[in-house]
Amino acid sequence: MLRQDTIAASATPLGLSGVGIIRISGPEALEIANRIFQPSKGICPWESHHLYHGDIVSADGKTILDEVLISYMRKPHSFTGEDVIEINCHGNPIIIQSILTQLHELGCRLAHRGEFSQRAFLNNRLDLSQAEALSAMISTKSAKAYAMGLSQLKGSLSRELEDLRLLLIEALALLETAIDFTEDISEEKITEAPPQINQVLERLQLLLSSYGTARAYSEGVNVTITGKPNVGKSSLLNSLTGRKKAIVTDIPGTTRDLITDTINISGIPVHLIDTAGIREPQNLIEKEGISLVWESLANADVIIVMLDASKPLTGEDKIIIDKNKTGKIIAAINKIDLPRKWETKALKTLFPVETKIVEISAKLGNGLEELKNIIIDLSVGSKDESAGNVMITNLRHKLAIEKALKNIQNAEESIAKGMSVEFAAFDLREALDNLDEITGKKINDEILDKIFSGFCIGK
Repeated sequence: MLRQDTIAASATPLGLSGVGIIRISGPEALEIANRIFQPSKGICPWESHHLYHGDIVSADGKTILDEVLISYMRKPHSFTGEDVIEINCHGNPIIIQSILTQLHELGCRLAHRGEFSQRAFLNNRLDLSQAEALSAMISTKSAKAYAMGLSQLKGSLSRELEDLRLLLIEALALLETAIDFTEDISEEKITEAPPQINQVLERLQLLLSSYGTARAYSEGVNVTITGKPNVGKSSLLNSLTGRKKAIVTDIPGTTRDLITDTINISGIPVHLIDTAGIREPQNLIEKEGISLVWESLANADVIIVMLDASKPLTGEDKIIIDKNKTGKIIAAINKIDLPRKWETKALKTLFPVETKIVEISAKLGNGLEELKNIIIDLSVGSKDESAGNVMITNLRHKLAIEKALKNIQNAEESIAKGMSVEFAAFDLREALDNLDEITGKKINDEILDKIFSGFCIGK
């Protein structure tokens, strides 16, 4: 439900800055601005989308709080669809807090997380997928993810979903006709799926296939480095990050805890995780460290199994290899700068045929560019296959599309089996409801509040 009160919050993060922005939205926004703002020249005309210079004063009008620029956005042509005032003051937290305190005394309520965006959604200024894209853009860690968020904010996903809705409605209309006028339609026609169903299936599957790539750009890729002690895991982490993040010694068991760092490869945040060497634990601390290794491996997007080419392969190596044969695995043969004890072909029978194998020297940096390329290839493919297509970056959207896809497949199966047309029509209506959850056309208040509670306070 739309709230009728007036809210205020800082739209800029806490800290020292040249400018801080305070946003006010609601029916009393202009009246409150009149009480707290003294223009530098005469009476403020409050034309929409104009900047005015003057002072912010205390509620009693006796104390100047700051010299500001202020603007008024008249509803419905504002972000929230309500009357909005934006105060551009100096970015000192003391100043911002003093202004917010005065606004509260004049009747403003401090905004909840995401409440400005929620009001924009409730006032039909944004659909839910656009609002979520806005939040994602603020917290994104890569330029590619920002571009995807901007595209979604501009309506790319909304338009695609609306096209799919229209196709489903067309298919549903044909089925409804078959229900209403069964006597006038041949049996063959009733058991024939409307062509729109296949079109929607193909486009939904394309959307789903984009999620892995989009997630890699927006959330990053978790890469866990594993191997027995002293194969060079910590040296690899240090070389890839370009700084001494992990301690490197010849003493087995030096790394006890998970050591993490993030690097950027081809625009993708890669979260590197250096783990304890896997062996029979020598004490309780090392045992706990090795337990963390198995947990990290279970959650990894890519696993680098490190092997030491300067020493013979051991039973410990083979145990680690046997436990890392599924998923996206890279066999990194380290210490190729030293005399070798075995050749790469020895791994052919130990790893699955699809395992990527790369020779490196973590100490000298040999082979690291090839290793990075393999990580990206396993994460998003050798080329961006989604270029030019709409992509989904949000897990909630993915789950809703999966449910819609299942509904449509059920409808197609019902028609193929010659079942009553009502079954297929029911499934198509369910598919429409699931797609409408993404844009917020059909969603309950509890889920809505949960989504916006993850936003920052000033947005």
